[in-house]
Amino acid sequence: MDTAKIGKAAAPAPDFLHLTRLDGENSAKWAHLCIRHKATRQFLIDEAQMEDLIVDAMLQEDARSRVRIRPAGIMTLLKTMPLQSDGEARPGEMASLRVWIDESRIITTREAELAPVLDLARRIEAGTGPKTPGRFLADLIAEHLQEIDPQIEALEDQVDRIGGMVTGHQIEEACPAMVDALSRISGFIRHLGPQQIVLETLSAADHPVLDDHDRARIEDSANQLMRILEALQNLRDRVDILDNQVSRVQDRKISQNSLAFAVAATIFLPLGFLTGLFGANVGGIPMAQPPWGFWALLGGCVALIVVVVSWLRSRKLF
Repeated sequence: MDTAKIGKAAAPAPDFLHLTRLDGENSAKWAHLCIRHKATRQFLIDEAQMEDLIVDAMLQEDARSRVRIRPAGIMTLLKTMPLQSDGEARPGEMASLRVWIDESRIITTREAELAPVLDLARRIEAGTGPKTPGRFLADLIAEHLQEIDPQIEALEDQVDRIGGMVTGHQIEEACPAMVDALSRISGFIRHLGPQQIVLETLSAADHPVLDDHDRARIEDSANQLMRILEALQNLRDRVDILDNQVSRVQDRKISQNSLAFAVAATIFLPLGFLTGLFGANVGGIPMAQPPWGFWALLGGCVALIVVVVSWLRSRKLF
């Protein structure tokens, strides 16, 4: 397949480049490349004739979300979900999705297989995909957010389960679950937060590659992202409240244990003094000779216990 729409040369597509037409003989072409292939940079510079700053952004690993609008086209970088065998989101492993669009071509670069890209590729192969580069970008953003939505719902369910644990005073189970939930929530906010500015910039961009319909769809995606971020912030607040509840439960248990130790010490400290005093191995200990001496000491200890307990109860300490 020729690459005339991608670069200036009409040559077979190299093995690191996946080239697809959107729809029809004269439609835009989509080139999908791997950033780790040694030939990718040279291809973007020589064949695609992209400026150095755009090439650097398209090949940068672990890049933050941003957008660059040029007269020739638009470069968009988003963090999205890589494929996971267990279906569970790991925000710390979110990969960068880099897209360049102009009026006749789409160029994407990958560092990992991303579900939104694969979904779009399947739609294009089935003939139901986007017809223009602007539609492609709007669809890609929508697919990206659709991948995020179920993960937010899973987080909400996890926080609900943690709430049940805290209510049931299952502190040992709740604490590690809260740490995991808070870590995932913070990861999503860190990666998705900057994308709100990106989508707002795209929805307001006056560029020929995006028509009114494309901008309207991207604006809808920006609103959806705002709702996701609000949901994440609400979840983080709920986890903070649950953490405070756990702290209060733990403080109450510590206070109860401390009170129990204090009561025991108050009762047995004078008893220890008496038994130690009368157990001294010296002459002249009172009641050492009479046979009733032990019972007298025992009765005195019992009386002392009654007095101390009565005093603690009068102070509402026992």
